Amino acid sequence: MVQLRPMQTEDCQVIVGWNAEKDLAYLQQWAGKQVYQYPLTEEQIKARCNVPSSQILMAFDGKEAVGSVELDHIDLRLKTAHICRFLLPDQAQGRGLGSQILKELIRMSFEEMGLERLTLRVYCFNIKAIRCYEKCGFLVSEFHQDKNPYWNSFTMELRKGKQ
Repeated sequence: MVQLRPMQTEDCQVIVGWNAEKDLAYLQQWAGKQVYQYPLTEEQIKARCNVPSSQILMAFDGKEAVGSVELDHIDLRLKTAHICRFLLPDQAQGRGLGSQILKELIRMSFEEMGLERLTLRVYCFNIKAIRCYEKCGFLVSEFHQDKNPYWNSFTMELRKGKQ
């Protein structure tokens, strides 16, 4: 069973390691184009951990780190948050861990944090991720066209009670 916990300082090195020998497109696929610069460094992740309306979580399968995910734009008054920077390293892919992580994040968001609406943004070419999100109840709510069609994306959302 996958467990999530807040990111700790030593986790930054793990995430940088997952990105070692990867290119800019890999970083942009999981992190977007605006938050991190290539190549990814521990300092960039540590700086992101200090954003007040954001929380980076590490996912574990037993003692093995199997991913990270961020809740951003957390607004307890509006009861909303945005899921982003969801990373599964190569060795964790194809094991159903993405949907397990997402289901646990949804549970935490709705049951523990009292949120009622989650959104996320996914590139249209990322079919595996889109299927994972749909499997967990997310529906496409918007289409975003980029100057470069490769980076076209969808916004997907999930409301409490619809999962």
